[in-house]
Amino acid sequence: MNSIVLEYRLYKNELSFEPLYHYTSLGLDEVLARRECEFFVKDGMTYKQRSSALEGEQYFLIYVDRYTEGPVDKHETTDIKVEIRTLDDRFANPMLEAYYVDRHLDALAMLGSQYLYVAGKEYERDSAETDEDRGVYVIYVTPTGYTLEEST
Repeated sequence: MNSIVLEYRLYKNELSFEPLYHYTSLGLDEVLARRECEFFVKDGMTYKQRSSALEGEQYFLIYVDRYTEGPVDKHETTDIKVEIRTLDDRFANPMLEAYYVDRHLDALAMLGSQYLYVAGKEYERDSAETDEDRGVYVIYVTPTGYTLEEST
């Protein structure tokens, strides 16, 4: 079996791109979780996913555009962390909850959900990012106004 490869490519135009980052040590579950995220942060640069592709059986591509640049906030970790943050216009994005999961597949289950529940309140997923600098997945949500009824 061939090894899994993930490559981020900077989109230039329909016929041109620039390889940015190349990974050969990720599992399929992590590659799929990363592909579910609309944003990717590395070295202080935020990229927005334009599209993704599969070349052959195990060569995954994510095409991105530069989105914003900020300070580098590096944290070395081997934990798999998922943050749920409220999306706001000031980019403060307050954290509602943080979860540590055992596998990237568990993170993928959250990343792929349209609705998430935190403290009994429903939130709708807006977007998600892989923040490689901080070693975390971030899901940005907006409140729906719906509250789960407690079962008695």
